[in-house]
Amino acid sequence: MISNRYLKFITIFYVIILTYPSIAAEGTGMPQMVIPDFMPQLVWLLIIFTLLYFSMKFIALPRRAEIKSSRDLKIVNDWDKAEEIKNQMDAANKKHQEAIKLTNDKIKDLVNLINNKSIKDAEIKLEECQKNINQKIEQEKIKLEKEVKNFNKTIEKITSEAVESIIEKIYYTKPESTNLKKVVSKYAGTLNNE
Repeated sequence: MISNRYLKFITIFYVIILTYPSIAAEGTGMPQMVIPDFMPQLVWLLIIFTLLYFSMKFIALPRRAEIKSSRDLKIVNDWDKAEEIKNQMDAANKKHQEAIKLTNDKIKDLVNLINNKSIKDAEIKLEECQKNINQKIEQEKIKLEKEVKNFNKTIEKITSEAVESIIEKIYYTKPESTNLKKVVSKYAGTLNNE
């Protein structure tokens, strides 16, 4: 490869030298190729290159490096802040989820407490209602028994009167009411026992 480069360099050099008269001919060729003007061109090249080199090295590149380093530092700081904010958000989210879970548990406990209290209250009211119903049933039984006794007494009286009027109509005489009441009471007593 080194020989190949060397060969290319020699070829380019000979082409320039051989074509020099046509390139640098007075007035018609390229002014850069005029040999007497090479030296000032090289001096200006050296001056301009040196100025450009040192201005780039000491002015432009340090500013660029400073900008790049401040940018990198800002990126790192922003990244750290983003990580910190993300961690804070995760912690806040975790606390929020724990608060939600705690609130849900409290609500469930409260609902269970209210439900149990409602069940107990309902049982107490049911017992009170049952007692009231039993009392009313007993009162109604007592009333009914009294009414049955009154009915039995009344029915005996009505029966005695009816029997008396029937006997009177059949025999045209009024029977003794005491004997008649005894007979009716006897039969009414046997009916009550049955």
